[in-house]
Amino acid sequence: MHGSALGFAGGVGVTVVAGHWPPFALVLFTAVVLAVSLVTTPLGAALTAVQCWGLHGSFVIGSGGLLVPDWTALAVLAAAATASLTGLARGRAAAPSPARS
Repeated sequence: MHGSALGFAGGVGVTVVAGHWPPFALVLFTAVVLAVSLVTTPLGAALTAVQCWGLHGSFVIGSGGLLVPDWTALAVLAAAATASLTGLARGRAAAPSPARS
């Protein structure tokens, strides 16, 4: 749904690969959010950012799935999610003008 499934799969992959290195995991989560946000809707980008934040807070810096709210990580992921707006604007700029069609 809206690319969030792709983001969740990427987030789980990052959790498995870099779960013991929180700074590295945050960089990889940010890369997942950026990548997904460029190919999905703004809602999909926002859902991906929240999912990656939850995985980061629950399994990377938290223990046993208990959420440890890391607001700095949420801010980083939310900033990465705004890349979807760039992708949306780029898609509109590349589309043919309705007046010329």
